[in-house]
Amino acid sequence: MTTPRTAVARHLPVPADFPVLIDETPRYSDLDTSRRIGRDALVRWFEDARVAVEYQSFGADITSRERSQIRLFLASVQVDVLAPLTVAGTYRVGVGITRMGTSSVTYSYAVFNGAECVAVGSSVSVHVGEDGAAPLPESLRNALASLQMPGEAEPIQPLRETATLVREHYPFRLDVRTRFTDVDTNRHVNNVALARWYLDGLAELHLDVLGYPTGGPLDGLEPSSLRVDYLSEVHYPGIYQLRVGVVSIDDHTVRYQCGLFDGPRCVGLADATGAHRAQGVGLADSLAPWAMRG
Repeated sequence: MTTPRTAVARHLPVPADFPVLIDETPRYSDLDTSRRIGRDALVRWFEDARVAVEYQSFGADITSRERSQIRLFLASVQVDVLAPLTVAGTYRVGVGITRMGTSSVTYSYAVFNGAECVAVGSSVSVHVGEDGAAPLPESLRNALASLQMPGEAEPIQPLRETATLVREHYPFRLDVRTRFTDVDTNRHVNNVALARWYLDGLAELHLDVLGYPTGGPLDGLEPSSLRVDYLSEVHYPGIYQLRVGVVSIDDHTVRYQCGLFDGPRCVGLADATGAHRAQGVGLADSLAPWAMRG
């Protein structure tokens, strides 16, 4: 198994750390049952910021011919919530590039409510050619240079250990049917929709443990940290198996591993950490039987 991740960095970023700050207005539909901004909404905010700066950079410095040859696909995204985000807040999303590898670009994000950092995150986009990952074109490197942040982040290691790719190692199963409204301009299921699937899978596990209370799981059980790796395209129409297992439980938190499968083939992975106690109810003992196998 992968070792537990540290959800919160020691140094909290400030707005001045980022080359670009983008205003984000929360919507009522962004709220979860606790009346706070959901994790999937934050993944969308990161996507909004990333797409906005790429469009601006490409339009300014790359010809239409060069632009047609650039195919950046999201490989992973991570979000860590540091403080509650409410619909009444005034938010800005900081975005910048912390690493440009041979074929990948690593973005760093932070969400600010005023001067307070309330969430952080990162993502990796890979440049894809006809035969898979391809070197970043020099024109792309030059166009994105203004987004580079000081220093260079370590490469983000993929989640795909052998045990996580085996469908039968996950004890909890949820079948998911793709919807046409999940499909984006690339004609496959959008990364934000897929992040929502993993959150749905965790909620279904909590419901199974709680006995399916009306209104859904208890407030406070949604993970504070979510990392998603996109291994392959997810298509419409289709029915996929979403699998969930418990990796570890300590005094305060539980860590989950999730896998998305097309038959026996793993097409996506997620790692999540959250509380196992909410509204006076503890789930640690009830979650123990759902431990990962293998």
